[in-house]
Amino acid sequence: MEFRPVKIQNSLLTEGQSYPFRLLGKMELGRGEEFFVLRDPLGYKMLMPAGYYQSYGFAEGQEIICRVDKINCNGRMFLEPQNPWYKEGELYEFEVLSHGHRENIAGNHEWYYVVKDRGGRPWRVKRPVSDGAGDIPESVTCRIERIKKGQLYLQLEGAAPEHRLLKNGETYAFTIAEEKVNPDDGFAYYILEESSGKRFLLRKKYYVNYRLKKGQPIKCRVDGTMGDGYPFLEPFHPHYQTGEVYDFPVDRLEEYIFSDGTRQKVMVLKDKLGEEIKVRVDEEAAIRWAPFRKLSCRVQKIRKSRLEVEILQGVEPSTSKGTTSAP
Repeated sequence: MEFRPVKIQNSLLTEGQSYPFRLLGKMELGRGEEFFVLRDPLGYKMLMPAGYYQSYGFAEGQEIICRVDKINCNGRMFLEPQNPWYKEGELYEFEVLSHGHRENIAGNHEWYYVVKDRGGRPWRVKRPVSDGAGDIPESVTCRIERIKKGQLYLQLEGAAPEHRLLKNGETYAFTIAEEKVNPDDGFAYYILEESSGKRFLLRKKYYVNYRLKKGQPIKCRVDGTMGDGYPFLEPFHPHYQTGEVYDFPVDRLEEYIFSDGTRQKVMVLKDKLGEEIKVRVDEEAAIRWAPFRKLSCRVQKIRKSRLEVEILQGVEPSTSKGTTSAP
């Protein structure tokens, strides 16, 4: 089996690191969606959605600092430009516009303030029930928990974390109470209910192949928190466990060729749900594992149903012509 070349329209930068980009202008792609045209530090062009950052006041020719927020399994980069006024983890004063109460899609009651940022955009920040009495404060101090797609995820200074009884890394039992679309973001969610009656959200998109149904019991591991402070729950995979070793068929071999000429070999495996597992390998590993049609791997991590694995050994050598025997 040979490595098939795949061109990637961006340079190979490091996930989590920030770099200076030059804003060259704007362009529209289908349905009138606007994108910023950026030039990366190596001189290559790439696109970034403009709609999320209209209030940032970016101008053509400006140098902006962007964090490489994510590099997906296909090598595509997602950037988050530096907010002109705020940094994650820092405390800031926000003007309070109003306050209110609502029942969210999970059926939990939320009390909140609506605050205004320095760009004039309103944001909702949860507040304690006890703050409901008395006059509305003119301003509140909030910590920037996260900034993603231009959205500020805020937490009141001194506020206790949501559902702090669920500990990170621990496993809990739930029942799937129902399925709803969240009007806040338009995404479908499973509503999970704990024995105490507390309810939590699970994004449906990532677990369609799990065939989850209303009334079904489900176990989930707490894997950090989401931007709004709620725990991120990872359901047990129906076929795999972290730390265990399994055999995976090799679907194909690819070699990513980035705009700057950098090359990265990738072995594409398939799991029992038909999902792809992309394992990046160096030249030595590529030569070693390419002759096999099946590989034995240890599951290192499961996140949003996707497996990350470590190749341990070859199981079944390829019988295709021109393939040499494995070392």
